Amino acid sequence: MRGKKNLGNIHVLDFDTLLQANLREKDRAKILILKFIQETGYASRKMVVENLSMRPSTVSKSIVEMLEDGIIVELQTKANSGRGRPEWLLKLEKDRFWVVSFSIMSVSLIATIVNLAGDIVDEIVVKPDKNLDAKAMAKIFNGLITEFQQKAPVGTTLLGYGFAVPGLIDKQAELWRMVSRFPRVRNLRFEQVMGYQEGNVFFERNIDAILNHCLVSDPSSRVGISLLLHWGYGIAISCAVNGTLIQSVGGLFGEIGHWTSTVEKETTETLESMAAVPKYMNMYHWNEMLDESAIQRSVDDGFVSDSDLEQITSVIIRVLRNLHLAYFPSTIYLLSPFVNQARANEISRQLEILLEPFEVHAPHVLVLEYSAHSESLGMANTVFTRTIQPHLIARW
Repeated sequence: MRGKKNLGNIHVLDFDTLLQANLREKDRAKILILKFIQETGYASRKMVVENLSMRPSTVSKSIVEMLEDGIIVELQTKANSGRGRPEWLLKLEKDRFWVVSFSIMSVSLIATIVNLAGDIVDEIVVKPDKNLDAKAMAKIFNGLITEFQQKAPVGTTLLGYGFAVPGLIDKQAELWRMVSRFPRVRNLRFEQVMGYQEGNVFFERNIDAILNHCLVSDPSSRVGISLLLHWGYGIAISCAVNGTLIQSVGGLFGEIGHWTSTVEKETTETLESMAAVPKYMNMYHWNEMLDESAIQRSVDDGFVSDSDLEQITSVIIRVLRNLHLAYFPSTIYLLSPFVNQARANEISRQLEILLEPFEVHAPHVLVLEYSAHSESLGMANTVFTRTIQPHLIARW
């Protein structure tokens, strides 16, 4: 089976995770009420009671607290036919809370303000020198954090900062160990970033953030094994079992771009040197400041020859076969400037053929439409879900 998934379907709260983390019934009730109001857009108290089968007193107490905290607002509407009491409708106050997400697309650093509705409120794009070191990178992070802190409107709360970055993330050692596109950024300590010691800063691999966004946006994908292959400036995978991301000590899980293969004349190359974007930068005179969505447009316009695309696609298909035989995912997400819908269909067809001798079920292949904000919004999922919980604890 094949399909397309648009990362523009915005969800910034993982309600399933919030519900699992709150065992008190009144806390869960409050979370479910907020979920219902957000999903319906507008809801009256009567609608909440009837749809969630809750006691009116439970609904009333939860709503009063959320109104007091500014999480939701109440709007008066006219009564039907001008008769009777006017109805009050509740809606999410989307700008009450917001987070800042940092992501790196190709070699550009994108800092994005995201509100509770998943709207992009503001954005700053910085193009760091490729030769800067970890200290200089941390200085850029802290300068942007200070700038965003000063932008916080009165009556709003900045919950925290999320960093979705490529390369090796070692959470146990609290290090961003390395990233090939900034070769001198080595062992950047999380504690160098403002707010980390206070628990307001979170680091994730960029593709983990994207896969998390897919899982939050489509709850049905949280059953079984889901695998995301990112094939662009680098090559790596992210994997989740029943909605929980697999992450290893040292941050090495999924860095398949460094796998090696023997090619002609018995020379050895890594997957990235054979099939990733940098291979074609010199060959096709690409500007290294291009982001991956711009590179995808170039590929779609025929800038890369069909024979080159076929050659690197054949490498990726064999990689997908091996990954499937290792993890047996029910769903494989493909995110790549080299993959449009037609190419994804061909990849899926050939993958099914390669898997036939093993008598295993072929996975459901979904090609993701690349978005400039895919990492940012995926990281916003994590920051909101981890920081908003204290504001959803019932006080009654």
